[in-house]
Amino acid sequence: MPVAGSWLMMLNNLDVHLWSLAKQLFGAVDFMHQHGVAHMDLKPQNILIPHNGGHLSIIDFNTSLCVKGVGHKFGGIVGTTGYIAPEVAAGNGLYSAICADLWSCGKTLEELCIKCHPSMDHDTLLEISRQLMDEDPEKRPTMSDVLGRLARCTVDATTTPDSLR
Repeated sequence: MPVAGSWLMMLNNLDVHLWSLAKQLFGAVDFMHQHGVAHMDLKPQNILIPHNGGHLSIIDFNTSLCVKGVGHKFGGIVGTTGYIAPEVAAGNGLYSAICADLWSCGKTLEELCIKCHPSMDHDTLLEISRQLMDEDPEKRPTMSDVLGRLARCTVDATTTPDSLR
């Protein structure tokens, strides 16, 4: 199915859409992981936003891996410099592809947050991005955990629309 849209970082009013984007990104990554797929190249350039609103799309599954869970281990360096989890970049052994995706998702979220003005939503999401980028892969929260945390948060209604427009 063809997908048309703009790159994630080209979105106007990123401050207004930050919360919605983060929830959509976390939901998409959680869906992949729940269905046995680790992307292995999550980065802003692999996320599209539709021109007419709607949900983001993750693209470029060329390096994705089939996984049997967080404990399924792989070797080899995969991904784009700057978005590769430290344990993958080190190339010193086996790693969890799911944990590597969590780090890359955190890095992508951090880049989004850096482009936004401080707010309650911004601060919450920046904290989550730092947790996802923990040096210890076993300390990174799963996407399901992150989505549960977001569901319990109060959203700043002045900066968050119901959907992307």
